[in-house]
This record gives sequence, C-alpha cells and structure tokens, in this order.
Amino acid sequence: MQGGIVLHVDLQPNADETLDCILGGTIHLLQSRSGYRTAIDAPLLAWFAAQHAPDAEQALDLGAGSGLVSLVLARALPHVQIDLLDKQPAMLDRARRNARLNAVDRRFAFLHADVADLTLPARYDLVLCNPPYRRRDHGHPPASSERQIAHQESTATLRQFCHAAVAVLNPTGRSCWVFPAHDASRLLEDLLAVGLGDRSVMRVFHRPNDAQPNRILVCARPGVARLHDLPVRAIHLQDQPDRVFQPDLAAFFASLAEPE
Repeated sequence: MQGGIVLHVDLQPNADETLDCILGGTIHLLQSRSGYRTAIDAPLLAWFAAQHAPDAEQALDLGAGSGLVSLVLARALPHVQIDLLDKQPAMLDRARRNARLNAVDRRFAFLHADVADLTLPARYDLVLCNPPYRRRDHGHPPASSERQIAHQESTATLRQFCHAAVAVLNPTGRSCWVFPAHDASRLLEDLLAVGLGDRSVMRVFHRPNDAQPNRILVCARPGVARLHDLPVRAIHLQDQPDRVFQPDLAAFFASLAEPE
C-alpha cells in the first residue's frame, strides 16, 4: 500500500523511481528519481487544452514522457481517448503504469515512435505537445538521457514536432503547446512555417508581480496567418509558496480527483 492505495506488483515504484501524489493529491505519478521529473508545464498544458478543446474526442500526446499531460486531460475530459507517443520504451512503460494507477488506462493507447519519422493518419482533433526547448547544438546536454531527450532536440527538431502535429490533425483540429517565453518567437515561427498559422498565445507569469513571463501557452490551428494574444495569467498567488495556485487553477486541479 502507498498513499492509501493498494498497488499491483508492476505498479510499485522500482528502485530508481518515486511514487508521488501531486496536484493536491488528485494524481499519482511514478517518475524517475534522477532522470526526468515533471514540472508545472505538464498540468498547465492540460488545463489550457481543456479550455480550448473541451469537445475533443481523439487526442495525441506528442512526446508523452511519463504521461502527466494525458493523465490530467483524461480526468478533465472524461470522453476523450488519448494516444500517447514517445520514442523511449522505458518512458512509455512508465506512462502505461501511471495510466493504470490513475484508472484511465482504458482510454489510452501507447505508441512507440520517433517524431522525426512519424507516419500516422490525420485523425486527431487535438494534439498536445511539451516539446524539447533547447536547440540540438546549444549548451551542455543534461547528464540524464531522460532529461536530455525531454529538454533538448535530438533526432527531431522543434520544426519536426510542429510538422508532425499538423500532419496528424484533422482539418478542424487544434494543437496546444507549452514553451519558454524567452524563445517564444521560435515556436510561433515554426508553427506558421508548417501551416499552423492561426495561433492564440497566452503569456504565463509565475506570480502576478513578476516582470516577465516565464512560459507561453499556444493553441495553433491550420489556417491563414493570424496571431491573437490571449489574456495574460499567473500560476501562483503573490507572496505564497508554489503549492498555492490561483483560484481557478486550484479549482481545476481539485476537480481531477477520481470519482468515489
């Protein structure tokens, strides 16, 4: 037993994993002790997607990692079916186990594939992506291979992630992205270049009084070039610890609790 739940053997954390109870205890998450560990970007992206594509029925999580974006979205939108794609078998296995832990596995499918040579039918009405944000040839790569693949371009560039998204979207589909604010122009230009020209951008601040946003959220659709600024927002309350979210985000995360 862990955190009040009885775990099957394959859902027990391995020696190199932790089992964490996050987002106010609504989500249980297996993640690496020393490799890739989640940050606020994943649940924030899922929140954003739930606002912009509430009627989505078939979604693709492009570079799913441990599956947190999909876990949150699946709890928020009980009707959505989600395909989780990642090129790392170990990460896909962890995502599969996390899906079982959170009782959403019946709505998930797992695809082992590389975005660099992805071929899938254009059948999704929602694509979610938290892509590698460091250029392939910039800076020193993280020591952990999980972190390196999550944070730095490897076989696929940011442009290729954008191309993969537009290739699998149906004509009325939407893609949702999270990306560092300091490099926002690169994502926005790559989305435009592949045909996802109708872009709505939300600049996100850590706290309301911060001088600069630290990330952007983007909803991009096929269409003519258009750039629309959404209202800016903050994640946390001023002068409060990071576990305290703005009221609407706190309410959203609280709503993710599994029904009794």
